Amino acid sequence: MGLFDRLGQSSHQQIPQKKGGQQMPDRQAMQMMQQELGQIKAHPGDYLHAKGYDIPEGMTDAKQITQHLLRTGQIGNQRLQQVMRMLGR
Repeated sequence: MGLFDRLGQSSHQQIPQKKGGQQMPDRQAMQMMQQELGQIKAHPGDYLHAKGYDIPEGMTDAKQITQHLLRTGQIGNQRLQQVMRMLGR
């Protein structure tokens, strides 16, 4: 499950689960989110492409990618605002 997917969940939904249906401890879930955030910051286009978003090859600028996702309707403004709040921007 990717960061954008997690943001789409409401706060009353379960935290990510391990194989076998056991819930992950909060610390482990936070570590996974921090790793994904690091991947997004390092290679935003590659990360989003791997998660199923259509990102043109070679597009690496976060602002350019964001505009592309909005322009092509792959994300909505509400989802963008959720991500920006989470990133503290």
